[in-house]
Amino acid sequence: MTDNTENYLEDDALTLVRRFEQMIKAEALYYFDVHEFESIIDHYIEKNKTSEAVKVTNIAGKQHPHAISLQIRKAYLLIDLNQHLEALSLLKKVERIETTNKEIYLLKGNVYNAMGNYNNAKREFDYALKINIDNREDLLFRIAIAFEQLGKFEIAIEYLEEACMLDQEDAESLFELAYCYEQIEEDKKSIRTYKQYLDLKPFSDNAWYNIGIVYNRTREFEKAIDAYEFAIAINDQHGKAYYNKANSFSNLGKYEVAIKNYIEYLEFEDEHAITYSNIGECFEKLEEYDQALNHYEKALKLDDKCADAWFGMGLILLYQEKIDESLVYLEKAQELEEDNPDYCLALGSAYGNLGKHDQAVESFRKAMDLDPEDTNFSIALAEYYHQNEDIENAILVLKESNLNQPECMHVLANLAAYYMIDKDISSSEWYVDKALQGDPKCMENIFLQFPELEDNQAFKALIQKYLDN
Repeated sequence: MTDNTENYLEDDALTLVRRFEQMIKAEALYYFDVHEFESIIDHYIEKNKTSEAVKVTNIAGKQHPHAISLQIRKAYLLIDLNQHLEALSLLKKVERIETTNKEIYLLKGNVYNAMGNYNNAKREFDYALKINIDNREDLLFRIAIAFEQLGKFEIAIEYLEEACMLDQEDAESLFELAYCYEQIEEDKKSIRTYKQYLDLKPFSDNAWYNIGIVYNRTREFEKAIDAYEFAIAINDQHGKAYYNKANSFSNLGKYEVAIKNYIEYLEFEDEHAITYSNIGECFEKLEEYDQALNHYEKALKLDDKCADAWFGMGLILLYQEKIDESLVYLEKAQELEEDNPDYCLALGSAYGNLGKHDQAVESFRKAMDLDPEDTNFSIALAEYYHQNEDIENAILVLKESNLNQPECMHVLANLAAYYMIDKDISSSEWYVDKALQGDPKCMENIFLQFPELEDNQAFKALIQKYLDN
């Protein structure tokens, strides 16, 4: 036997709406009780007909000026219309009449959130919790979502954590908590919470996909791939899972498999410029340059503002020593994405190869300024000075980098080498000791980087002296 209660209620609401609209058309005034007005207003809210709902509240307010439920609905609509001060004024009036209605404080909290006053919002929400007796977990969830939607994930977490403590099998709260942890890059907590959720809902493709994103960020690429494969097994139309799975294979250096997965993703509707660019990069890593250029060109046909494709083509031409041609593509990439330090680094190399010294140094410098924590940029500039027999400036650049990143033993090892090239044995010894104390393996490839020191017995003696001690 089928329960038709909901259908009856819908029919009753439609009958009331028709009667109300007939009243408006006739420019007459019919009587509706409070519950009937509530049904009419709720119908218009559900249909996203805000202006009609407001019209009903105005008429309802005249017939039932003391009905709190109608005033609350009017405040809700004022918030929806961004009339925050009017909504707040109305809610404060209602609050003086009915002090124990949690919906009033929840709406006040929403108003303060919309106005950017998060402390006041939290105060109102917390008061709603204080006076609320039943379904505390549900109220905590509602408050958390209000903050989450505004990107206030840390505040949302406070409420979600309590909701999950009250009910450890509240799957909805667990999912949102894991997501909030993910957004603030609390990766371990996010993974742990997604796992709790998956224990309850093992067939959630979205949860498997999200945990894959977190594993990818923590560079646990094998686990990320497993997670994406679960998402695809559950929902083979989850396109982004194919794309992210391909990214993980690429990050593992498994470029052939990555290409296969990118090609699978091409079957899904998307712009795909970045997908073709990623395939091009995989072929580039495999040194299949013709295929790489072909896919970069496909990317640019779809989107001529795809900076990665311009950059990839410029890099290949740079590898092929077609410097003038590479410069056109690299400059275009930087024009599209001027704050990308990798683009600046490649431009520095291209300018250097063309003998444009000032532009080369400026590009290397910009890369360093954009990402001062990445010592590869300062090492590259030092190497450029080294190639131009300017050891003094190579040393100065690395000493500057060492001030920003004193724990980078690679910089110290390079300084030891440059001081030896400059015949400053005392300084070289100091940096050898400091580098090897920090990382005994940091000198393993030093002679590949500085072949001129391979026969330098003094430098070898300094390294051996440390190892003997």
